[in-house]
Amino acid sequence: MLLLVEAALLIATLLGYRAASGSPVLDSPSFSQGISWKHIPNAPSPVLGVSLAEASGDSRSGGGAPSTFRGGSQSGVGAGRIAFSAYRHHNWDIYTVNPDGSDLRRVTHDPAPDRSPAWSPDGTRIAFASRRDHNWDIYVVDAGGGEPLRLTAHPDYDGSPSFSPDGGRITFESYRSGNLDIWVMDADGGYPQNLTSEVTEGDFGPVWSPDGRFIAFTSWRYGDKDVFLLEVGSGQVMRLTDSPAIEEGPVWSPDSQKLAFVYQEDGAREIYLMDVAHPPAQGGRTKRLTWFTRDDAPAWSPDGRRLAFIVHRFDGESILSIEPDALGELPRALTGLETLAGNLAWNGIATAWGESPTEEDDGQPLYVEVTTPQEGGDPPYSFKKLPHAFLESQELGGVTKLSDRVDDSFNALQARVQEETGYDFLGTISEAFRHIAFASKASAYGSWHKAGRAVDMLFDFHNAAGEPLLEVVREDMSGETYWRLYLRCARQDGSQGEPLKVNPWDLSFQARAVENPSEGGRLKSIPHGYYVDLTALAQEYGWDRISAHDEEDFDWTWHFKALEYWHYEKRDGLDWYEAMLEVYPRQKVEEFFTWKKFAEADEEPYTALVKGVPLPFAERRWLRVRR
Repeated sequence: MLLLVEAALLIATLLGYRAASGSPVLDSPSFSQGISWKHIPNAPSPVLGVSLAEASGDSRSGGGAPSTFRGGSQSGVGAGRIAFSAYRHHNWDIYTVNPDGSDLRRVTHDPAPDRSPAWSPDGTRIAFASRRDHNWDIYVVDAGGGEPLRLTAHPDYDGSPSFSPDGGRITFESYRSGNLDIWVMDADGGYPQNLTSEVTEGDFGPVWSPDGRFIAFTSWRYGDKDVFLLEVGSGQVMRLTDSPAIEEGPVWSPDSQKLAFVYQEDGAREIYLMDVAHPPAQGGRTKRLTWFTRDDAPAWSPDGRRLAFIVHRFDGESILSIEPDALGELPRALTGLETLAGNLAWNGIATAWGESPTEEDDGQPLYVEVTTPQEGGDPPYSFKKLPHAFLESQELGGVTKLSDRVDDSFNALQARVQEETGYDFLGTISEAFRHIAFASKASAYGSWHKAGRAVDMLFDFHNAAGEPLLEVVREDMSGETYWRLYLRCARQDGSQGEPLKVNPWDLSFQARAVENPSEGGRLKSIPHGYYVDLTALAQEYGWDRISAHDEEDFDWTWHFKALEYWHYEKRDGLDWYEAMLEVYPRQKVEEFFTWKKFAEADEEPYTALVKGVPLPFAERRWLRVRR
């Protein structure tokens, strides 16, 4: 984290936190000026049965902007509590933390995943999405204790709640009309209404403005994801962004004048700022706020002076906060590396409630790794044949085996994927074992397959009708390109998976070789239906993806095998040489894997170094790198 923050500071200083368009957002007039509405035909009007005047007044439908910032700040980092969803102790639960990163509290405690927290304006309740009853619904938990109250019970997906400023209603995204739409209901779950039924493309991620007049959301109704505004009283919809890039995830500033949102182009994903009265779609300027290459989930402090967000790294996520108006400010880390998902929610008057988690609370393990140590201890473990996974091709001898130290985790993951998707996707694999002497120009000499700790999934997957079920999503972070896999579920009734809200990457020959060879493909449309995040499931069992290759003679943009989206490894904190010593006699490892052997295999010296290959005296200069 220290290196990450130092790099951000250096970049911010060099670039001066200048706006993407060359200057920061300018002062703008009030909402009553400068807005050109595009009314969507056949939209119900008024949408919620109330007028705009009522929506911005003291009635149940609006209530005006609440006074949420009270009691001062905590050492200049903001007041209140930040809520988020984290994977800890084998569960996805809702947590809250002080804006300075202190006093972590666990709010929910259930084996099912809990995500997308949203504070009530008074800070006494948190609405969230959960799959507790085998499909995604919205629940609310109260500071007073007790079990969370279920607010929706439709068999299709409901998620991403957001309270109205008076706390009387909740807007949310739902799949109950056959596609993602923006809905609203009373805070007790009553009177649900579809606000975007006239559009068949996806609308999602609604957030209610603090003054009660508008709901901002993301939609791909014009082909690519853009930020939209819905006027609560009239049902009129306005497009705020219109570039070919991805723009999504808007969140309101406390004065309802600005929106922070996520902008993704050429792999980089950062947080930008727009003035709502002068949005980009009408020629307005934007300001770039973050520089970490993959940032998400912005959340404003209640006084509007700071912005919290999630930064993604190859080895986890962290919550940072910045002062948007500060030049080259050092970001504040609120958490260490976590596994985080969904949005952040910041409330200025919420107090700490819930339990204080302890490191001893390990939760219910997903699997038990049963090992049988070898007599004599050299090697201490052996390879185990996978009982239910078979090779797609027999060219590698049909061997499917893994180290005794990881085989049970794979078997458990295989069963979990089948349960979650309805398909035994891991029942057939591309590769799971390589002989110790195996060598290839397109593979690492020190391959984790040789240690029995790597699995290659199928390159593609189809159902009985021949329809493709596997989607590959590009994710650039930490200067590398990674891939996330999604599998379409067998049951499309809401009981498996959730709607896909990310654009897959088109890896077809047409996209890679003809349309966009410089980028190795292009974004394609978001498919309809329910999907399961295979990458997230694999990570729960300790199986991590690797980055694509981008070497001069082996680059993923033109060489298919360099993509590596199918390759997963389970290292358990070991370096590769240590892992080899677990399953091969030391004498044999020392025979095949020396610094000289790696050089003869055209491996770079740093590759041998990071894999833990013993360092010869003549190469002692690499000790400086190791420190």
